[in-house]
Amino acid sequence: MDERLQRTAAAAKSVAADWAVLTNFDSVCYAAGHVVPIEAGTSPFAGGPTTAFVGADGTCGLVAANVEGGAANASWADKIVLYEGFTFDHPADLGSNYAEAVTNVVHELGIGGVAGIEPASFPAQLTGTFDRTVDLTHPFQRARATKTDAEKVLMKRAAEAAAAGQRRFRTATRDGRTELDIFADIRAAIENFAGERVAITGDFLSGKERTAGFTGWPIDRVVNDGDPLISDLAPRVAGYWGDSCAASVLGVPNEGYLKLFTAAKEALDRAVEIMRPGVVIADLDAQLRAHVARAGYAYPHHSGHSLGTSVHEWPRLVPFENATLEPGMFLMVEPGAYDPAIGGVRTEWMIEITTDGCRPVAPFEHLPGISSGE
Repeated sequence: MDERLQRTAAAAKSVAADWAVLTNFDSVCYAAGHVVPIEAGTSPFAGGPTTAFVGADGTCGLVAANVEGGAANASWADKIVLYEGFTFDHPADLGSNYAEAVTNVVHELGIGGVAGIEPASFPAQLTGTFDRTVDLTHPFQRARATKTDAEKVLMKRAAEAAAAGQRRFRTATRDGRTELDIFADIRAAIENFAGERVAITGDFLSGKERTAGFTGWPIDRVVNDGDPLISDLAPRVAGYWGDSCAASVLGVPNEGYLKLFTAAKEALDRAVEIMRPGVVIADLDAQLRAHVARAGYAYPHHSGHSLGTSVHEWPRLVPFENATLEPGMFLMVEPGAYDPAIGGVRTEWMIEITTDGCRPVAPFEHLPGISSGE
């Protein structure tokens, strides 16, 4: 039995649930090994969310629309039911087909009793299936916070994909190109590394105003020599997210930008020095913010976050989080420094917590300037 399935079953037991009923795409991927397609959003050929049922004994069932049939082949579910969603020669009653598939799995696996659910995504169609429901969110988040050996391999590959994008960022950025031109080359580099089409989120920004605002997708703005840039790339590879952020000026950075860059990069370096099991996350966050503040700057966002089958998972590196770092956690650490008169800088690596410290995963070089034609 896959360890992720074992952990899901244990989370259900911890809230006295007979079954975990998972309806978030990232939860289904974690518990059942089924990578739900997400780039186009909710499928128009689905009658309900792709759903995984995990019993307290580790029995697993999966319900998905027929358009997900190929991906479902990789699932370790004991029972997989694909219902008719996509058709072309006759109409399909999507809601009824989903309900029938659920009924099939429920009868086959003897599903019932108390369900541990994710309230934010649990559909009304499933309400009558169980005697009652309990909230599984918190114990399930904690179960996913440290990665299994199988997940560590996937996390490293996702980080490597992000790093491939950051390397292309430096070579694709040239005077006279638009943000969209540059990002198209970055995306191609990531997908060629992954060998498949991948979903990507993050930010790509140029110019003082946009980088000082710290978030946003690429637009048709032309990049010119002297512009600051932020390249925040988070690709989803084989169901697992990588993440990264690089910041540079096109050309030779001036003194003001170098001060911004140094504040953010030294805070990231400080994180690598101090992150280890037992460190309280609120204390880590405070140290990173204090380092940036000593240079005269601040950042209006979290200091980082966990990730896995979701691009943002618990725990987040925020001032109110009193959990401690544990071996096996994979955390994005992303301190920044922003000044409307200069622009913005954010430097980020994926960092794995080890038994006696931490290590960056697939780190790429952070440099303050990009030479034209690099």
